[in-house]
Amino acid sequence: MRVVVLCLLLLVGAPSAGAFDLFGLFGSKKKASQPERTPVSDEKAKQYLQNFGYVQSSNSLSASPGGMSADFSDVTQILKSAVRKFQEFAGLKQTGELDLQTKKKMAEPRCGVTDVAAITSGRGAAFKWPKSQITYSIFIYSPDLPRNDIKTAIRRAYNVWAAVAPLDFVELRDNDESADIKIKFAAGSHGDPWPFDGRGGVLAHATMPTSGMLHFDEDENWVYMDPEKIAKHDYTDVYAVAIHEGGHTLGLSHSRDENSIMAPFYQETVDEDGNYKEPKLKADDIRAIQDIYGPRRGGPPTSDFDDSPRARPATTERPRATTTDSFWGGFGFGGRDRDRDRATTTSGRGGFFSGFFGEGSSRRGSSDESSTRPSAGGRFADIDVNCPSSLDAYTVAGNGRGYLFRGSKVYEVDGRRIGSPKAVQDVFPNGPIYAQAAVTNPRSQLTLLFQDRRVYGFAWNPRLNRFQLDAEYPKTLPSEIVFNPVGGLVWIDGQQMLLSYGKNFAVYDEYWNQQTLANRLDNYYPGFPSDIKGGVADRQGVVTLFAIDKVYKYDANSKRLQGASVPLNSYLTC
Repeated sequence: MRVVVLCLLLLVGAPSAGAFDLFGLFGSKKKASQPERTPVSDEKAKQYLQNFGYVQSSNSLSASPGGMSADFSDVTQILKSAVRKFQEFAGLKQTGELDLQTKKKMAEPRCGVTDVAAITSGRGAAFKWPKSQITYSIFIYSPDLPRNDIKTAIRRAYNVWAAVAPLDFVELRDNDESADIKIKFAAGSHGDPWPFDGRGGVLAHATMPTSGMLHFDEDENWVYMDPEKIAKHDYTDVYAVAIHEGGHTLGLSHSRDENSIMAPFYQETVDEDGNYKEPKLKADDIRAIQDIYGPRRGGPPTSDFDDSPRARPATTERPRATTTDSFWGGFGFGGRDRDRDRATTTSGRGGFFSGFFGEGSSRRGSSDESSTRPSAGGRFADIDVNCPSSLDAYTVAGNGRGYLFRGSKVYEVDGRRIGSPKAVQDVFPNGPIYAQAAVTNPRSQLTLLFQDRRVYGFAWNPRLNRFQLDAEYPKTLPSEIVFNPVGGLVWIDGQQMLLSYGKNFAVYDEYWNQQTLANRLDNYYPGFPSDIKGGVADRQGVVTLFAIDKVYKYDANSKRLQGASVPLNSYLTC
């Protein structure tokens, strides 16, 4: 059973200013505020970028043998790129520097899972309940609240989703192991891999279907729709958190839409007049849940509890002042997450990674890096039906099978055994006619096909047994990548490398649609063969490289070729 942690609502520092309208509770006039936060240190900022997916932990911000961070200048470049990504995501000025505003943002309350990795975990609607009636059971209650308040909060929270999707929720008796979703309040280490960290840290976490886990941190002070305690004593509204976490248990990742209830930050459910303001789904939330399950037909689900929020007594003071500071926009959830992350979604969510950002420049490569150089035998030369002697691109996709591209045809490869050719657009619908490069992100399982400056992203849908074009694609490569890719591979440290004919490379992050590093292969890997079109790395750091008509073995750790090349049609079993 797959278990994917969805949300650990993490408070990184002390209480802070914030006008980010997570639940759409605050108007455009006065907004509740909190004291100014202390900015994080430079070292904590670097750790933050690694922890939340802005740089890959495998090569991180320090050099590693065989990795991309081979010298200090490259580490600096990677850091600048990571900071720019965070600043773009946070709605800050993109300076690439760890300035004061950036470090203050890093101290804001936020979800504790990796931003990019989180986004990618929901891709392809892989996380979905295969039925319309879902059961839940409460195993451990919080002593902060009457049991009936907790039951009502959970019931109301799931009814919010049931009102717009064809789902019905049934509460089973307490401690019923047969329940689809098991709910409890717990502190510290509590039997899963993600221990809570005490009051003021992690609020709750949940897992995607069909794992069915929803845990609240017992060390928090919980209330149910009580504006006085929320405003005066910094209590946390269990109802608001339950709606958000409940969305995760139904397969929703975080939303980039700052007004969405599935945006990653918690905000107090009290308006400027001190009254309770009930969280409500926004259009993005509704689109996301309906992308998975479809719309609800007929009447709303039956409600067997009082639906009216409690008003705050008029005599209670409002302790918050107005501020102009704002929370930064959400991230998708987990790997890009984006994710979001379904291959067919139209919302602003991230799949485990769909790109949130629009297409870049359509600028073509420089003349010496032109993609007009023909492949062996010409672009649409006669295809070797039985056993291809040359290729244009090669990648291993998220379904574990290899795909060899030759002209307008693609061959499926199982191990070394090659199947019959099919039209590229039959296997990758709505994709390019041919592919000049292909690469599969091992974390998101998103397969990228490149034709000139266009990028097509495909997710494998195991339920439909086919590839689907992700909603964020096609897009155009950014102008900072100055060549049209004619090869691509994932290196041993997880970096996606796009290759040119002239032995130049660019490390490409499809989620951000950015180049994070550019250089010459010879500066990193002496003796690296020419005309490489694709490659597959093993756990020992040996990369099988596919050239136009040859296959090589390259040891990325010792930076040497292993033996002589072999012809492609000898390597394959036809």
